Amino acid sequence: MSTRITKSKTDRVIDGVCGGLAEYFRIDSLLVRLAFVALMFINGMGIILYIILVIIMPKAEKLDQSPKETIRENVQEMGERVKEAGEELGATFSKKTEEKHSNRAGWFGILLILIGVIFLLKNLNLIKWFNDDLLWPVIIICIGAWLLIKRWR
Repeated sequence: MSTRITKSKTDRVIDGVCGGLAEYFRIDSLLVRLAFVALMFINGMGIILYIILVIIMPKAEKLDQSPKETIRENVQEMGERVKEAGEELGATFSKKTEEKHSNRAGWFGILLILIGVIFLLKNLNLIKWFNDDLLWPVIIICIGAWLLIKRWR
C-alpha cells in the first residue's frame, strides 16, 4: 500500500475518489462505488462522505502541498465545476427547441432534484424549520401557476 490516499488519475467517474480509495486498499473500484451507494441510503452519508473526500483528498501529483492548500484548491476546483455545469445547464435551457417535451422533462428533473435535496436536508436535521405537510401543496400550486402563466403567454 502507498503511504497516502490520493485521487486516482485513471479510474475516475466524477473526481477519482472511489478509484483512489480502491487503489490504496487494492480492491476493485466497483466495490468502493457500491459502498458509497449503500451509504447514500443511510441518511445520505454516502453523499456527505464523498463530498468531504473530494475536498480533502489530494491529487497524486500534488502530494507536496499542505492540507490547507489542497483543500483550498479542491474547493476552488469544485466551484469552477459547479459554475461550468450551471452555465451548461443555463445554455441548455436558454436554447429554444421545438421539442417542448424535453424542456418539460428538464424542468421536471430539476423539480425532482430540489424535492430530493429538501427531503435529504430534512432527514439530516439540517432544516428543522421546514414543515413536510406544506411541501406538496406548495409544489402543486407552483406547477399550476407555472402552467397558467405559460398558457397566457
